[in-house]
Amino acid sequence: MISDMIEQDMRSLEEMTAELNREANKHREARDKYHQQASVLAEKRNKLQQRARELSDQARAYRDRRDECNAAARDAKQRREECNDRAAQIRARGGNGDIDGARSEAQEHHKKVVEMSAAGQANHEKMCQLMDEASKLRDEAQVCHDQHLACRAAADSEHKKFVEVLKKIEELKDNLPD
Repeated sequence: MISDMIEQDMRSLEEMTAELNREANKHREARDKYHQQASVLAEKRNKLQQRARELSDQARAYRDRRDECNAAARDAKQRREECNDRAAQIRARGGNGDIDGARSEAQEHHKKVVEMSAAGQANHEKMCQLMDEASKLRDEAQVCHDQHLACRAAADSEHKKFVEVLKKIEELKDNLPD
């Protein structure tokens, strides 16, 4: 009769230990799954951030080209004005001088102004497009980062539960008679 009770207690103890082991495994598997998801999200986030940096670098290059075009347009505009002033002075002196040459030179500088302005605008538009793309990628990377943090928090929670169950198993073992 006592041996039956001991045997039943042992079976009950084995069942409790088995149940706790199943629970521990469930929490370990959930933790590992969250860690895996966090890793995938971190990798995706890093790739998005890298691509955003590349696009930003390209945008800076277009900005530099735009600025160069704008400087060239300003320079050509100033030279055009100088030629127009010279033509006006020749006209004011009664046409003595190469007025056609001054006008022709002013026209060449005007073509350069138009050409550089158009090039500057094209570079500006490409720069803006790249900056917009980079911004969208950064936003997407932030979403991945937020999800990554949520997965890490969930994994930490599952790990705490796993450790708690392991402590319960140890307590059961510690309370066994020697």
